[in-house]
Amino acid sequence: MADVPTSSDFVPPSRDALRSWFLGPRAENAELLERLLTEALRDHVFWRRNHHPEDGFTIREMDKRTPGYDGAVATVTEELLGLLSELKRGVPFFSGRYKGHMAFEQTIAAQVGYFAAMLYNPNNVAIEASPVTTRLELEVARELATMVGYGPKRSWGHLTSGGTVANFEALWVARNVIYLPLAARGAADELGLELEVTGSDGRSAPLKSLALRELVNIPPDAAMDLWEAMWEAAPRAEVNQALREHSLQHLGYQEYVARLDRAFGDPLPPSVVLVASTAHYSWEKIVRALGIGSNQLVFVPVNERFRLDPDALWETVKELTERNVPILACISVCGTTEESAVDRLDRVVEVRERAREELGVSFHLHSDACYGGYAASVIRSAEGGVRSAEEIRAGMGPQPEDDLAAWPTPGWVASMEALSRADSVTIDPHKLGYIPYPAGAILFRDRRVRELVAVDPPYLLPTQGLSSSEDLFLGRFIFEGSKPGAAAAAVWLSHKALPLDERGYGAHIERTVVGARAMYRRLGEVDAAPFRVVLLPEPDINIVCFVVTHPKLGSIEEVNRLNEGIYARMSLSEPGAQPDYIITRTRFQTPIYDGAVEPILDELGVGGVEDWRAGGPEGLVVLRSTVMDPFLGEPDGPDHVTGFVDVLLAEAADALSEMAEPGG
Repeated sequence: MADVPTSSDFVPPSRDALRSWFLGPRAENAELLERLLTEALRDHVFWRRNHHPEDGFTIREMDKRTPGYDGAVATVTEELLGLLSELKRGVPFFSGRYKGHMAFEQTIAAQVGYFAAMLYNPNNVAIEASPVTTRLELEVARELATMVGYGPKRSWGHLTSGGTVANFEALWVARNVIYLPLAARGAADELGLELEVTGSDGRSAPLKSLALRELVNIPPDAAMDLWEAMWEAAPRAEVNQALREHSLQHLGYQEYVARLDRAFGDPLPPSVVLVASTAHYSWEKIVRALGIGSNQLVFVPVNERFRLDPDALWETVKELTERNVPILACISVCGTTEESAVDRLDRVVEVRERAREELGVSFHLHSDACYGGYAASVIRSAEGGVRSAEEIRAGMGPQPEDDLAAWPTPGWVASMEALSRADSVTIDPHKLGYIPYPAGAILFRDRRVRELVAVDPPYLLPTQGLSSSEDLFLGRFIFEGSKPGAAAAAVWLSHKALPLDERGYGAHIERTVVGARAMYRRLGEVDAAPFRVVLLPEPDINIVCFVVTHPKLGSIEEVNRLNEGIYARMSLSEPGAQPDYIITRTRFQTPIYDGAVEPILDELGVGGVEDWRAGGPEGLVVLRSTVMDPFLGEPDGPDHVTGFVDVLLAEAADALSEMAEPGG
């Protein structure tokens, strides 16, 4: 096997810039961060001192010389020192030794941007509370939309507190889109309107001629065209009132179903939400909160690469169609939480097109790219075009000649390109965007859909007669009310420092992939005898998963005990723990991993699928290492790859010894 290229062989074009993007594991850029933070603070102070200087002073110098003032200052100083002491018990995300969850230090730009805007404390619910940061938020959304391939004029998006709320909004909108034609049908009948609508077969037909099944399978774009046609066909106030009286969001499920029963005689079964079985657990919370019900969450199997199986998706769609079950939405994943697997979204799109053509079925397609969304920057060139897999690999420099598949593959690039064909995409800047919490994002391909969830509180309405865009009153269209403008400033400034293409985030994420593959390669070639490291397939992005076993272990239960022991020694799960290297772990359970676990069990040789299923909630314990550190794959820094593997094997030996002890 060829050696890993050294720094003399290849210098990534962004390597120099990379070293300016973070404070550094030894706070090497402390002077830079301090200078920028001081600049932000001094500028804010200057602003205050020059805002109506004729008002004079509220806090006088003599006030600072009173016992009460001194006592208050002493209290906050003392408590701060105590807080600083406690905070050192926190997680060293900045360290090359941290390989646990999806967390690393934030970019310096993000930290400074957050700090600078935090001093002004803007609330991005409305322009009057955030005249600057609301505009920054909308600019950030346009940048993210461009990164995933959306048309910036047609699309729309905003920031949220995180992926759960972002995904909630995606399904909230999807539910309203699928039921919009039914509300339009009722409203049109009430107003005496003759409207045409494009069905899933691509042909136009009178709205009143469509059966219930056809109405719930109107494609999302056609549903919004119908919505626009209604506003043009009758006075706005009348349309608004009629749609309201026939909409699910106004009537609620019980009254809505009763009306469908009266109107159509035999209502369809409840609609379902299709999700990749590896989807985040928040989806169950979301369907519960929306009243859809967790019983209507249908899990689609994944393949041996932990990606949604397109063939299984097609069979699921066919089976549901045969039972007349409407499909509200299909959730694909771009960067799974456990393995960073990227669904072949291009093939999922093909399944949806086939369902429209052959079955007359349509549904909202959502990409949960909360973790992997920023990886779309890898395929973006500085000029805005799409780079091929070959171009990306060439830019990364020579790769070792071994058994690992070349990264990225053409299929991976096609998956990222296909984000542009999803109806909605969620991305978490506070994950692979390296932004301070909280910062999620939701993007919609068709900006019109936001009107279906709009609420108009009177104190947030724009002033009549002014030219301010309604976009600036975010509170109308979003689930959350108050939210920090500082988050928008953090994302905005970080995007300026690290463009969303090969020059910035693309180059950065490539380096994390290089590091993850170096770790994967080392785990695969190390002489761990008598232990064996069973690797899961190489990651699509930068999460490395594996299981450690030993010849003495004869069951899945014993393998689980060994790996739980390793995890206990290499995590912060116990109070006061100070491991040399930090990882996390997950559990593969049935039926979620039915399509992926068999090759792993075969390699372990301690039981088959039936044994694994019989284990119930215990499943199979899998160790997980998230490589968000862009320096891990660099040859001129600490060798944390070798250090990690050495510590892993040492902890495995200790964990096995403990198992052999009485009561162990």
